[in-house]
Amino acid sequence: MSWVAMAAFSTVCLLPAAQANVAEASAPAVREFSAPAPLAQDLRYRMVSPTVRELQIRLRHAKYLATYDAHDKYDGKTRAAVEKFQRDSALPVTGIVNQATWDRLRQQSHEPTQAELGNTDVGPWFTGPKHPAFVMELQSRLKQAGTYSGAIDGELNDATRQAVASYRARIGLPAADVMDERTWARLMPATRNPSYRQLFNAPPQSTATQTLDPRCASGKVVCISKAQKKLSYVVDGDIKFTREARFSRPGWDSPEGDFRIWYMNKDTVSSIFGERTPMPYAIFYHGNVAIHFSDDFADNGYASGSHGCSQIRDYQAAKWLYEQVKVGDRVVVYQ
Repeated sequence: MSWVAMAAFSTVCLLPAAQANVAEASAPAVREFSAPAPLAQDLRYRMVSPTVRELQIRLRHAKYLATYDAHDKYDGKTRAAVEKFQRDSALPVTGIVNQATWDRLRQQSHEPTQAELGNTDVGPWFTGPKHPAFVMELQSRLKQAGTYSGAIDGELNDATRQAVASYRARIGLPAADVMDERTWARLMPATRNPSYRQLFNAPPQSTATQTLDPRCASGKVVCISKAQKKLSYVVDGDIKFTREARFSRPGWDSPEGDFRIWYMNKDTVSSIFGERTPMPYAIFYHGNVAIHFSDDFADNGYASGSHGCSQIRDYQAAKWLYEQVKVGDRVVVYQ
């Protein structure tokens, strides 16, 4: 597989400054971290134990293990994640989970739910039901798969939930109404992603304003201002669309300059930072740096940030923008 092909599954925004649920209609309650607790025995490589399953889930919570199914075998990926956790926590790097490592990990993770332990719910895919545009895509795909016959209206209603459960049962998964990554990974290649025009009869409305850099005055360009926290799609100086944008967190850098889009992938996933982070409708313009939808931005606003990417928090807008541009088009990033 080429690097470009792999980018769809493992890429991320990588410019450190020093180095150039569909299951629930309401937001989940905040989960508390666990307190230290006795560990019956040390956990080590090649061990098979239900506690290893809990270990993997806790490593996933702490963003050290980018997997979505847990199991009882202490394999090489688990050991590597433990070693990195120990290194970052200033603990002896042994790959063996002793009491000190267990206590520290518990303080950075949550009590696993039965759904997590049973791999019934491995987390929502891309975004939650608060984004009707995603639910419309989901309904369209489920209709193609033959488990949904209702309206494509973006409502996460009982019929849509039942269609998810029916599809999961068909592919041999527990019949929960959770569209998680594992389920989405099966549904995606079996169906076609509906185009923007098939779901919406007009471009997303735009009332925000942005002062453009002079380099945005000609041609087709995505114009991004870090100081204004805005992103606009511009054609020959005419702003077609403006949205709020979010950039890098402290310690990372969102590069500035005049770039060309070199790769696009609507189903990109990042797994480099110890978790599987969806980056829907990713438009890459500088190495692994991309414009993409961010559910974290949608949920938390400017409280966090990217690892260099330019993020937008409107799923419908991200889909529309993705269909307006092509490889070779310009992206201008400025203060």
